[in-house]
Amino acid sequence: MSEHYACGELLDVKSEWLRGYVVEMMKLGKAPRTIHRKVSAFRTFVRYAKRQGLLTVDPADAIILPKLSKSQPQVVPEHAMRELLEESVFPSNWKGRRDRAIMALFYETGIRLSELTGLNVEDMHTEREELCVRGKGSKERRIPLFPETMKCIQNHCEERPFKSRHLFVTDAGRSLYPSFVYRRVRHYLAQVSTLKKSSPHILRHTFATHLLNHGAELSAVKEMLGHASLSSTQVYTHQSLARLKEVHSESPLDRRPKD
Repeated sequence: MSEHYACGELLDVKSEWLRGYVVEMMKLGKAPRTIHRKVSAFRTFVRYAKRQGLLTVDPADAIILPKLSKSQPQVVPEHAMRELLEESVFPSNWKGRRDRAIMALFYETGIRLSELTGLNVEDMHTEREELCVRGKGSKERRIPLFPETMKCIQNHCEERPFKSRHLFVTDAGRSLYPSFVYRRVRHYLAQVSTLKKSSPHILRHTFATHLLNHGAELSAVKEMLGHASLSSTQVYTHQSLARLKEVHSESPLDRRPKD
């Protein structure tokens, strides 16, 4: 009975009531995302009611919601990545070389987590110093590697005590899985960064942003990331512009070369 009563009340909701509800939430300082979520919940009910023949119009159609701010992707500072890849933070065994190669691939190529875990030994072309990556829709792309990274991958494959067609394996010799990679990435980034979120995708953001900061063309970054369109890559231009504004907002004395 109570469910039918509640349903009846929701069917009586008017557009002006919803507008007043949205205005009240804004006055209370509710975040735009919270307001969107609450109105979205009501719209879910409306879709159900329409399927049941209980409603023909959506009272929320005329509601103007506050704009959602686009959150900029977090990135690891360049000095932190240099420190990570140059210092001896990785164990001096095959596991350490595997971990360094994984971190280097994420940062130097922008490879996706799913792409990395799907790599096989045959995807590595040592003479050309390239990696053949299968992205979304099974589209293949070739990514150049730094000689040091290529050597690190080779050493890992030669030294590990397991035979496997997979380019990287876990400590137990099995193929990589997402949570294993997440743990390794979080472990190493925690040593050089204070970012609240540490993930393979953060390193993908970092790769793209640092390239654009150093003048790389957007189309070239798009190809390396394996994006289908430039619109997906353009989010990183905002990050680069934000950094550019930050640099130019510093005083001339702050930008003066250090002795």
